[in-house]
Amino acid sequence: SCSLVLYEPIRDAVVAGTGGLGGDGTPNFAQRLLSGGSAGAISIAIFNWTEVLKTRMQTSRTKISMSEVFRQVLEKHGVRGFWAGLKPNVARTFLVNAAELGTYDQTKSALVPVVGDNAMAHLGASSFSGVCSALVSTPADVIKTRLMNAAGQSTGVQYRGVFDAFTTILRDEGGTALYKGFVPICTRKIIWCSSFFVLYEQLRAAASTASAAGSR
Repeated sequence: SCSLVLYEPIRDAVVAGTGGLGGDGTPNFAQRLLSGGSAGAISIAIFNWTEVLKTRMQTSRTKISMSEVFRQVLEKHGVRGFWAGLKPNVARTFLVNAAELGTYDQTKSALVPVVGDNAMAHLGASSFSGVCSALVSTPADVIKTRLMNAAGQSTGVQYRGVFDAFTTILRDEGGTALYKGFVPICTRKIIWCSSFFVLYEQLRAAASTASAAGSR
């Protein structure tokens, strides 16, 4: 993904701008969290319009085409409508990527000296990052979906912004509403992170081996 491509360059910049590497010669946890979150935030700021279209199509009560959703949003809100829910989406994606990339990187660094740089370390780190991702991102995900679903709609609840959506949900539905669907989200996150990071590490190792062989 775009955020994964951006992660290491941003991490290097963050390390350089925040006092360098830690005492063990590696980035510290805060640097990794900030780098992962920043990579995700930049990526979603660019691609937010695709999230608006996807959310409206998925939550529509009737079958609707992408072109029809595009027309509705453009007519009602203009180009800015495609960046509806940008703030909660950036917040959500920052949290998700901080948890997924930053936590994975930190946990893997802790596990590798114990169990070695192998699938066990990658699986353990990725599973933990999936749980952390679900814990911190679910409330922002609920708010983002509500705001995006309202884009182009003339009926239903209309929120004035992130804070209004947060307080309205909390007042009318209670705190548990911010964690609606947590169990399936957490399960999906664990499966996704485990599959993604384990495969990523395998491909990375293969590419490194191929590069080393080619340079001989």
